[in-house]
Amino acid sequence: MKRNSLTTALLAGLAGAAGIAATANAVNVNPDGIGGALIYPYYTVNKGNTTLISVVNTTSQVKAVKVRFLEGRNSREVLDFNLYLSPFDVWVGAISPADAANANSGGVLTTPDRSCTVPAIPAAGFPFVTFAFDGSPGNVARDHNVTQLPRYSNVDRTREGYVEMIEMGVVQAGSALANAATHNSAGVPANCAALTAAWLPGGTWATNQAANIQLPTGGLYGSGAIVNAAEGIMYSYDAVALEGFYTNTNAPTALHTDPVRVDPNLGSADSGGGVSRSTVIANNGQTLVVDNWQGVAVTGAAGGWNSVSALFMHDNVYNEYVTAAALGATSEWVLNFPTKRWYVDRAAPAFAPFSNIFFATTAAPGACEVYSISVWDREEQSPRGQSFVIPSPPPPINPSIPVLCYEAQVVTFNQTLTAISPGFRSETANLGARYAENIPATSGPGGTPPNTPFGAGHARLTFGQTTQRLINLLSGNRYQGLPVIGFWTLRAINGNLGGTLANYSGTWEHKYSRNITSGTPTP
Repeated sequence: MKRNSLTTALLAGLAGAAGIAATANAVNVNPDGIGGALIYPYYTVNKGNTTLISVVNTTSQVKAVKVRFLEGRNSREVLDFNLYLSPFDVWVGAISPADAANANSGGVLTTPDRSCTVPAIPAAGFPFVTFAFDGSPGNVARDHNVTQLPRYSNVDRTREGYVEMIEMGVVQAGSALANAATHNSAGVPANCAALTAAWLPGGTWATNQAANIQLPTGGLYGSGAIVNAAEGIMYSYDAVALEGFYTNTNAPTALHTDPVRVDPNLGSADSGGGVSRSTVIANNGQTLVVDNWQGVAVTGAAGGWNSVSALFMHDNVYNEYVTAAALGATSEWVLNFPTKRWYVDRAAPAFAPFSNIFFATTAAPGACEVYSISVWDREEQSPRGQSFVIPSPPPPINPSIPVLCYEAQVVTFNQTLTAISPGFRSETANLGARYAENIPATSGPGGTPPNTPFGAGHARLTFGQTTQRLINLLSGNRYQGLPVIGFWTLRAINGNLGGTLANYSGTWEHKYSRNITSGTPTP
């Protein structure tokens, strides 16, 4: 890494108060967990699981929030709506199977919460829909070969994915609409029907979506919990919070959109002045990388997507695993690529840092990315030939090469995953993922893929291809890897011990490394 030149270029003029001002309007991952955009890396309703989510408003303002549920293969929307949070409010929801007796039914969102949503959530819930990927007339085109992969059009595709929440703005204090969303002394919003009416033809917001709306200010945090009641298991996690997501004072109300709209999205990050700015701390905290990304548009131009991707660009993912049979232990890693859809859900070619577009066929079930992996036990030992390194450029996808093809998926350790139908596998032990990659206990022909013969240890997953790189043309900075987040889930099933169910679980966020080097700007 050209540390000296990179540090000099990026830190010039950032000292003192001027430096604070220079980096204030830049999207960043807030390590304190509070922000204006939240990403919940995974939900699942497979294998008897239900996923619970919550969002908390820490401010005294009424918040307009876009809530979006995306399926895990290609991040096509399965449900969107507007949420209006009262000051210091909490909203909760549960994602469960629409039919518990049918393992291929879709997901459904229900809530006991009183906070206002538009449209209102029925008591029976909102079933997740397939319109964004099933080829329905007048909707988005299919992202798959329906002859080869017919189940890619079905509702069971909605059973696992992830969630986004983006603050659209503050509802002006004292306005009739802010008062309507605010809870009274009984904890009930004054008039949710008024918020719905505002979006009906002739309503206040249907006529002018900017009415009584002010610039987003952040202050949200959230959490998720995947619960299996029958097993007495829960995997809990915090939503990833983006701070400074939208700070464009020239268009303060642009994010507030009709509930039928699928924007704003993560590409809507906007720092004003025609750029979306990202801030990343690298090089063991010694380097502050501040980059401007041009091409900002609320509809999701490259600037906003790239600035958010820069926050999650990692060349290595690290975490532990436990698979000891004596403990009844199983380990699974969730890997989420939250911005991938903009780069791959398009006509060829894919945009960097991704290598392939998403048009699913039996030969390529998704936008597959090669990775290499190294594993160790807890005493520094590794299996023979444990580091599976792919040459660059990578060879065509084949079963002996580890690949990750989807946007929110799972990597298992020492499990047996069998093909059920094209693009679908048997459910994994913890999360019930139906499209997962397994790191086996023994290596295959030629020593590949790598294996994990140990009952416990740690692993390093690497994105080292030359194509897996995001380059800022304005600064020349090069971010190696892919934009990825996620966590490790551990499940230990000890059964019934003396009349007590002795099952345990835990969740740990991944750890990462960054590789950012300086380069020559491109006109």
